[in-house]
Amino acid sequence: MSENINDLLNKTKGQLFFQQGAGFLGRLLCKVSFVWSTEIDTAAISSKKLYWNPDFFMKLDAKTRVTVLAHELWHNALMHGARLNGRCPDVWNIAADHVINLLLKQHGYYMDGFPYVMDAQFVGWSTDEIYDHLQKPGGPGSTPPPGSEDGLGQDIMPAGADDLPDLIADVVAAMAGAGMSGGKPGDIPAEITLIIDKFLNPKLPWETILYNFFNALTSQEYSFTRPNRRYEDPMIPGITGRNGLEHLIYYLDISGSITDQHILRFNSEVKFIQETLTPERLTLVTFDTEIHDVYEFEKDDPFEKIVVTGRGGTDLADVFEHAQANNPTAMIVFTDLEVGIPDNPGIPIIWICVDNLNKTVPYGQLIHLKD
Repeated sequence: MSENINDLLNKTKGQLFFQQGAGFLGRLLCKVSFVWSTEIDTAAISSKKLYWNPDFFMKLDAKTRVTVLAHELWHNALMHGARLNGRCPDVWNIAADHVINLLLKQHGYYMDGFPYVMDAQFVGWSTDEIYDHLQKPGGPGSTPPPGSEDGLGQDIMPAGADDLPDLIADVVAAMAGAGMSGGKPGDIPAEITLIIDKFLNPKLPWETILYNFFNALTSQEYSFTRPNRRYEDPMIPGITGRNGLEHLIYYLDISGSITDQHILRFNSEVKFIQETLTPERLTLVTFDTEIHDVYEFEKDDPFEKIVVTGRGGTDLADVFEHAQANNPTAMIVFTDLEVGIPDNPGIPIIWICVDNLNKTVPYGQLIHLKD
């Protein structure tokens, strides 16, 4: 391999940024390393590496190289390798290629370089739906539609289940960085949103936690109401009196010991509280050694995923000062507890400790979350 082939690869990467959705794919591009390999026939991708046969690469024209690059990156965007889950790899690969190639065609990529699998009947289908269709009795199975060939062949490298959280973190960050979290039609397939939402379902029973927490704090009567139609249990503390769901402040530790996966988990938990339990006010505060960002949500405001800055050490001094200045109904601190704990601030507090089962606290309610 000469400098020439690497120069051509760099030009291919550059050309990607002139295509639709380039801001999103470009961020995923930065997450993989490139490997030239003669052990594969065309190109293939794992969660961390993108492999390319150098002979195959050199035979392609410039426009087709860009299309192939985008195709492989979309496999990671849709987390195809980590979602194989015991399915037939060949059929799963063909189903995935239908989804991606139809999307690339919609986005205006050059699709004449060689035959791609992209049956128009599958427009709007998810990879799972196409796979099930191909596998059903009498279906085409792993055989491409008549008159067509799968131009890239088997290009999905299976990934472990442990890779899925990392891929989801990469995709969420890429969506946010590209300004696509608002869901522009046609930019992000609905399949991605469904995958992320499924992964980010809350793990903590917040209805029970808050109900028991407030019951333990006060003997005053509550009113019992249904705050949200999606909430199945009609009995939770209402918002009458000092100890109802009037104002919760949610402090999110974003120090260096907190991973991107932890932050995704934190987002899912606070999103559930905001959208399902609908407190009158919810404040979300990010901190490491100091407070970085403060997000204010009134009742029924849409929840937007936070943008993380900082990532330094950890200190609770500013957090407790902020809580005492704002006097919330309760404060919820999401952290790994790798921090010294100051004196009791005199405010009801719930500690959510992630991946640190041996930690204890001198006051407040401690809940360990093993993600």
